[in-house]
Amino acid sequence: MPDKIASIRQILVITDGFSNVGEDPVAAAGRARKRNIAVNVIGVVDSGEMGIRGQEEAMSIADAGGGMCRIVRPVELSATAQMLTHQTMQLTLQQVVNEQLQEVMGKQTEDLPPAERTKVMQVVDRLEEEIRLELVVCIDTSASMKEKMGMVREAVRDLALSLQARQGDSAVAVIAFPGEGEAPTRVIQTFQPAVDMVRLEQVFAARGGTPTGPAIEAAIELFAQTSYNMPFDDGPADWAREASR
Repeated sequence: MPDKIASIRQILVITDGFSNVGEDPVAAAGRARKRNIAVNVIGVVDSGEMGIRGQEEAMSIADAGGGMCRIVRPVELSATAQMLTHQTMQLTLQQVVNEQLQEVMGKQTEDLPPAERTKVMQVVDRLEEEIRLELVVCIDTSASMKEKMGMVREAVRDLALSLQARQGDSAVAVIAFPGEGEAPTRVIQTFQPAVDMVRLEQVFAARGGTPTGPAIEAAIELFAQTSYNMPFDDGPADWAREASR
């Protein structure tokens, strides 16, 4: 890795998309994007009209946040949820790295000759594994998520395992929404190298409304409080110049 190690910052929202408390989550995701924080969404939606509404909201949040969205039906969640969190992280890492490489090289990756394209992808593959990842997981624990919490638990457990398997540093924080009493959110853990699964068990009791916007804002605030603020777009890094040679 280069001497100057940048970090990728992400928010991962796991929700059924029925935001109904506090500010607009799409607007909050847009503010995260302006701070170089990608917002990814796993939409755990039902069928029918309610499911369509939930899917539309989930996709709109990810679009505004410059991230990615994966829609999963509850009946499919047991087979697919464990891969989704890791997949969205991996794809976002590749997207951000490619943007930097394209900026340095002055052309699109797909326009490169085969030999140069292979060289770029080798750098991308290495950085995906080695770069520092800072992630806030926002878990919807509203009443409408009650029947889905067991599957969500499995997805977050998979996330914990995937972070432990990475070669690079990882820092993960977890927020549940709604919080206790009238609080819209609750911080389960601030940034730590791994997910505290014991504390995480406190999350899985569904109740109340769905303050998705406040949860995204709370995640942005956690990033503001951490000392790890070295996003990719501070300028071309040494690894990008290396790939352009």
